[in-house]
Amino acid sequence: MVSRFRHVFLAAASGLVLAFALPEPGTWLAAWVGLVPLFIALRSSTPSRAALCGLVAGIVYYGIILNWITLFGFLPWMLLVLYQALYFAVFAMLCVRLGPERAGWRGFLAIPALWVVLQYLKTLGPYAFIWGSFAHTQADNIPFAQISSVTGPWGIDFALCFLNLALANALQPRVSRRYVPLVIASGLTLAICIFGLTSIPKAEPAASPRVAILQGNMKNDFDPVPDYEKIAYALYSRMTAGAAKKGVDLVIWPETTLAVDISAPEWANLLSHTARKTGVELLIGGYDASKDPMTTGSYNSVFLFDKSGRIAGVYHKVQLVPFGEFVPLRDRLPMLRDYGVRPDDVLAAKTHSLVDTSIGKVGVSICFESLFPEIARSETRDGANLLCVVTNDAWFERTQAAREHLLMAKLRAIENRRYVLRAAGTGISAVIDPYGRTSQELGLFRQGTIISGVQPSSALTFYTRFGQWFAYLCIAILIVCLPLPLRALRAPSGGARHQETEPALEHPPSSR
Repeated sequence: MVSRFRHVFLAAASGLVLAFALPEPGTWLAAWVGLVPLFIALRSSTPSRAALCGLVAGIVYYGIILNWITLFGFLPWMLLVLYQALYFAVFAMLCVRLGPERAGWRGFLAIPALWVVLQYLKTLGPYAFIWGSFAHTQADNIPFAQISSVTGPWGIDFALCFLNLALANALQPRVSRRYVPLVIASGLTLAICIFGLTSIPKAEPAASPRVAILQGNMKNDFDPVPDYEKIAYALYSRMTAGAAKKGVDLVIWPETTLAVDISAPEWANLLSHTARKTGVELLIGGYDASKDPMTTGSYNSVFLFDKSGRIAGVYHKVQLVPFGEFVPLRDRLPMLRDYGVRPDDVLAAKTHSLVDTSIGKVGVSICFESLFPEIARSETRDGANLLCVVTNDAWFERTQAAREHLLMAKLRAIENRRYVLRAAGTGISAVIDPYGRTSQELGLFRQGTIISGVQPSSALTFYTRFGQWFAYLCIAILIVCLPLPLRALRAPSGGARHQETEPALEHPPSSR
């Protein structure tokens, strides 16, 4: 019985090991071996069996790391896990066609390229979701993660998939030169680490502008406290005054600190008064009602109030959370009109605009947007000197999701060599330097203020300049390698392949 379902057990083991690569308990080393059991299970598999293995690995992996989705209900969790697991199934099925057994040495390029392409596809469109990629697991592996300043997160994905494949190949008996790919993969890993170590300066230059990040520790989720907005305004105003006394230039409030239309006169006047009284610039998360008479609703926004109290800039969120900020097909399916999380949809902006502060241009990502490398990259390319992530992670409660969310902000810092200022209402707030190191951090469900110097920059990394070039290279690799297994199928050789074709020869088609 065990031997009959050996491939399923191996696939499940892959999902379990990969889940340990993210907190909690979490160790990035698990990602270096997590795909090995799955690759072993796929050897000599049929496409249908391979798809089953991939589906099992994906369900176990995403079922664990996305367990926080159950806070919104078990049905959304099951649907999202199944959807994400389908990418694993497609990956495993194509591995049978593109692997080294059919494509030779090219398989060691094609399989990692396939992994990258599937991860890249998960970042596209209004329903994009890339939580739990290989790159995220390595954000705390500071030397190794530096390669993302050249390749974006895709270089990390490629290198780790290549290493996993080489390890699986080395564990297979009766494979000629089975250690050669492992030596190459190990050399590549070592080279990436050396590059990272030599890229990180021994000491950061003195930072002159000073910023304050406020974490009020007020829950604003399913069940906010009564009179939340009034209490929140009073609390954050006091915290702002305290930070101003310490000589800061910019104060950052988290996402939807005030879950109201901040552009409305009564709130705009209050916040303007706070900025004038304290003499500092304020970045404040809230909503902005649409000025388009043809639409109703509001934008999830970040407002900049300058020292004179004037609204000097507004950023509107572009990449919305499906079923969190908008409900697909709400207008067509009556059962979705009263969806529990949101009674109405947030509006999506069309462009990622910068906020021009006195200490430099700031590229803002609101919560979910920090998952996607292209958002921070495009803002940096367009002139952002600093990056800012404002978020309301109270929805995650005390699950591991808040820590995982922080890892993504660290990658955005490395990719673009920018300070990232992360303001989270209930944590984890942090100041992240351009090399992914957290200089200051305020943990979950704590109230406090982070004050830190920052160093605005205008230099552009290779990745910031050229974007998703590595993902496109992987697409090109797949285009070149895809015809190879098809030719192998037309001209099979070797015992195992010969046996697969023999049943068709026992009943040749009759001639007419």
